[in-house]
Amino acid sequence: MRGYLSTEKNPGRWSSLVTTLQLQALLVNISVGILAGLFLAHFRLGLGMPGHKALFWLMPVIAARLLRPHVIGAAAGACTAAVTSMAFGGNLAGGVLFIPLVAIAGGLIDVIMLWNSRLKLSPWLLIPLLGVGGMSANLICAIKRILAPQFNQHQLLGLSGIPAQIVSYAIFGLLAGLAGATLAVLASRVIGKRKENL
Repeated sequence: MRGYLSTEKNPGRWSSLVTTLQLQALLVNISVGILAGLFLAHFRLGLGMPGHKALFWLMPVIAARLLRPHVIGAAAGACTAAVTSMAFGGNLAGGVLFIPLVAIAGGLIDVIMLWNSRLKLSPWLLIPLLGVGGMSANLICAIKRILAPQFNQHQLLGLSGIPAQIVSYAIFGLLAGLAGATLAVLASRVIGKRKENL
């Protein structure tokens, strides 16, 4: 009978352990978002290219989502990056009304990661997939540029105006997705090797 009772208690212990690990993963994703928002609020990058901020918020959000998975990790990280940036005088989201676009962009990364958890893609297939995901996420954020156009006209690859801005957002989103995924894959390999050596 004792064995039966202890078996009954174990699922409760496992579920509380899983809940704790999930909460920790969510807190890591939120913390990374806060750090990215603080960075963007205090450092003016001056690249002058639309969408370049994705390298400094989307890249770490993707890396954190891969290293510490949580079902809404990327959406939470993206949202906190935008809110933190605005709270400290930055302009990541482009205003309060556009914060949902940043959350949707993060949510897209979460959907890709959920899809990957079912397909079990190799890391080297996941990297280009998240590159395309990063590009798509940053293009979602480009909507704010189209809805609230700025006076400075950009030229890129022979394009100007809104087409140039869209291409710029796509390029920086692709780079952010590729870099974030590569960073996470390499970091997980290093962590895995250290665990093997212990």
